Amino acid sequence: MSTNSDDQPKALPRIARTPFYYGWVVLVVAALASFTSAPGQTYTFSVFQDSFIDDIGLSSTTISTLYLFGSLFAAAVIIVVGRSLDRFGPRIMLVVSTLLLGAGALWLSRADSAWALFVGFAIMRSMGQGALSLIPATVVSIWFVRKRPMALALMALGGAAASGFYPIYGATLIDIFGWRTAWVVIAFTAWSILILPAILLVRTSPESIGLLPDGDPTRSVRSDIPVKRNMLDSERSWSLNEAMHSRALWLLIFAGTAQSLVGTGVMFHQVSFMTSKGLTSSAAAGVFVVFAPSLIAGQFLSGYLSSRVPIRYLIASGQGVIVVAMLLLLGINELWHAYLYGAVLGVNMGFLMNATQAIWPTYFGRKNLGSIRGVTNFGMMAAAALGPLPLALALDLTGSYTTGLVAYMALPPLCGVAALMAGNPSSGPRHTGLHAHQSSA
Repeated sequence: MSTNSDDQPKALPRIARTPFYYGWVVLVVAALASFTSAPGQTYTFSVFQDSFIDDIGLSSTTISTLYLFGSLFAAAVIIVVGRSLDRFGPRIMLVVSTLLLGAGALWLSRADSAWALFVGFAIMRSMGQGALSLIPATVVSIWFVRKRPMALALMALGGAAASGFYPIYGATLIDIFGWRTAWVVIAFTAWSILILPAILLVRTSPESIGLLPDGDPTRSVRSDIPVKRNMLDSERSWSLNEAMHSRALWLLIFAGTAQSLVGTGVMFHQVSFMTSKGLTSSAAAGVFVVFAPSLIAGQFLSGYLSSRVPIRYLIASGQGVIVVAMLLLLGINELWHAYLYGAVLGVNMGFLMNATQAIWPTYFGRKNLGSIRGVTNFGMMAAAALGPLPLALALDLTGSYTTGLVAYMALPPLCGVAALMAGNPSSGPRHTGLHAHQSSA
């Protein structure tokens, strides 16, 4: 809490006068945003893939290629989203992103050609996998410092719940209304969930409403005892240019590519792969129900370990589990094999997701986090864009996904080495932190 010239407490804004730290309110909205990103995530598209093939008349490779270029477009857009987040704040960006996500779903409901499908993929990936994944994680990282890993794990409950809900939701809507009407319903679902909470409740930073991160006290109980200097005055805070000249940034971007590429690829083709193994499409979609709680478990495991083990070690260790998950996927012959695979993949994806979200503010600070994460997410989204193509090519050329899955296993070991080479966070340049005069937008 700031003070006046007489060293008397200045009243906090009304929105900050909650009986608990207001950051928890922001975290809940961030979790809703993570949930709302689902229509642009691969696990939702996976249940629509056969509908695209049957109704529009495109091959699996063509659809995967369109998805690739749509996702690459989204990877370029995310750099603009990151800069805009630093400039306009999370409230405006959440509302705009949600409106555009719904518009993309409405566009997909009318897609009847390859180019129309590409436009839909580009919008949905830009806003779902891109903006509505970057913004929630960034705003939580700004509101929490000491409690950041666990706060990010709590935020990720929204995304984890969505990964279990949306494949079933989408498949049910397709069965009842058809795939085109399903996208219309999904558009209105997104708008109804997030727009109003974002407008009413989200603020840029704790400093923008007179608070400190984690709910730390702004002055001592006795007004004659000064509190320690604001922690942000000595917080590492890199500019985007400084971060881009750091060797650690590029090593860590590469270290995160395996989870993005492999995770996106297998989820995009998961229903098709499992039906080729003799499972029904509903049983294959049901694996996502196992995936969701496993993802949550992995998030909290990573959040717990992040305060005890250097995060780069966590990222490196997760690469070996990616290989294990691919071996399990190759060996699926019965339903319980599929559930075991879903559990292992879910735990590891949650584990790595939390670690890769927490590592950027740990290394580069909070002040320019949106711009920095725009660049880092570009690399990971580009990798995700490439993910479905190897499996599609393997299927069309050989009649099996096996070759593509084996090829996936070459990347994780290299990513593990890159994570270890990143080194400890350096002190870097020092600047002042996020100031109280920031916009509360």
